[in-house]
Amino acid sequence: MIKQYKITQTFIITIVSFSFLFGAQIDEQLFNAGRRAENTIHAWVHFKDKGLSKGQLEDAIVQIEAEMDTHTKQRRVKTRSTHFVDEKDVPVFNEYIHRVIELGGEIRTESKWLNAVSISVTPEHLQPIADLEYVEKILPVYAGKRREDIQNPISKKVVITDNAYGASFSQLEQINVIAAHNAGYTGQGIRVLMLDTGYYKDHEAIQNDKIIAEWDFINDDGETQNEPGDDTSQHNHGTYTLSTLGGRMEGVLYGPAYDAEFLLAKTEDIEQEEPIEEDWYVAGLEWGEENGADIASSSLGYIDWYTLDSLDGLTAVTTIAVNIAIENGMIVTTAAGNEGEGGILAPADAFDVITCGAVDSMGNIASFSSWGPTADGRIKPEVCARGVATYCAGASFPEHYFETNGTSLSTPLIGGACAVILSAHPDWTPLMVREALMMTANNSENPDNQYGWGVIDVMAAIHYDAFMDSSDEWNIPETFSITNPYPNPFNSVVQFSVKVLEEGRLNIDIINVQGEIVETILNDNVKKGIRDYVWDSGTTSSGMFFIRASLQNQTFVRKICLVK
Repeated sequence: MIKQYKITQTFIITIVSFSFLFGAQIDEQLFNAGRRAENTIHAWVHFKDKGLSKGQLEDAIVQIEAEMDTHTKQRRVKTRSTHFVDEKDVPVFNEYIHRVIELGGEIRTESKWLNAVSISVTPEHLQPIADLEYVEKILPVYAGKRREDIQNPISKKVVITDNAYGASFSQLEQINVIAAHNAGYTGQGIRVLMLDTGYYKDHEAIQNDKIIAEWDFINDDGETQNEPGDDTSQHNHGTYTLSTLGGRMEGVLYGPAYDAEFLLAKTEDIEQEEPIEEDWYVAGLEWGEENGADIASSSLGYIDWYTLDSLDGLTAVTTIAVNIAIENGMIVTTAAGNEGEGGILAPADAFDVITCGAVDSMGNIASFSSWGPTADGRIKPEVCARGVATYCAGASFPEHYFETNGTSLSTPLIGGACAVILSAHPDWTPLMVREALMMTANNSENPDNQYGWGVIDVMAAIHYDAFMDSSDEWNIPETFSITNPYPNPFNSVVQFSVKVLEEGRLNIDIINVQGEIVETILNDNVKKGIRDYVWDSGTTSSGMFFIRASLQNQTFVRKICLVK
């Protein structure tokens, strides 16, 4: 039985609200839309609590932990070594839901992470629901957009190399995946959640034995391939992304993570005027997290009533959900968008998400690939992969292949790359994988808001020096070492520790790429032990820097990146 997952709230939602004298706040735009609507509107109803006493809440958390999927538990432990189950995992209180239904709300989805339900409701029923004492606020369910430029359709198999990769060879070679495959890293043991329109599972490149669960959040059933009543194109886009990430057909097509397991979530209804609904996305993300996904790959984006000023990592519902998923140990890759200079789409603004830009076969940025920054000035995208004439499975018939464009296609290449890296380093956290990809990409010395840190290099990321031990090529000095700086990239303050095994004079400097000392952190005699240090960059401008530590004529360096 596949369970739908839900959400609570750890982040602040900043949005203009319309305040009533009594009851909860109703978002001003939703209130105005309700006055104009003749039929129904979609809204998030957020509750103040989980409806349980302290003791009941503690008992519920204990029970949830006992019943949690083993894969989910193992993944969460990497980022939440203590208290890896909390109030966010407790379902929305049933009595609250039933009361909303009684007052005219039709439930679309539930979110335990947000402690909210998404409803369809007629305008006259909105205020009675807002007046319930346990309702905190009511916000719109936002819609979004996705634009793909499909070109160069190929209706037959095309083999352009002498090896098994066929026409997918060049897009994998560009990001150095094939070398990782040759080294034995193919995504084995990794579970990937796909969030998309549906999936043509009858295609020869889709490995049904790798699909461990699926759920259609639009029709609330367990079939993600087209069903009676679906638009004939409904499952097309998901087929493109799934095959790009994990497809396999000898001599024709391989995805980077062809040995991974898959959870398929159908979350976008292409028949609607506004085709992407964020509540289904959130439900799908929670469901995948509950069912043990290590990685989520999504090529969907949301803007609608959101503005670029809202893309601050804290506001959009999908962004908040992604933040929570990463907190729970999931790697999340998302498309930057196909708006070029028009800017990114939510949830590409999430803090530790891997936002994916698109390049062509020569590594040039695609004209449509969305530029950053976020509203709070962070560089976006993080990294890039092939998104122009990317080879994938089509959905017209089981042997259909073609090329298409969009950050929708670069995203599954990068999502698959993350699975390959995790198969080499299953103990790495989302932040470690993200850092390894960024710091080994081809623009890491000079990241910007078109390329981000550049085109990824999977093998270089697997061998990323910051996570190597003393047996690796960095030849860490025997007398001391620096732990992994955190966070990295960082916005203002970076933390690190130095382990000293012999007494002596320790010098720690921050230096720029020109080798100039930006700041001296320490120059003093030290005893054996581990000491914590912090660099507050203050007014220093964004860029690449190095922590350089010297002790008894030995020097050790860590690369760090300041993003403001």
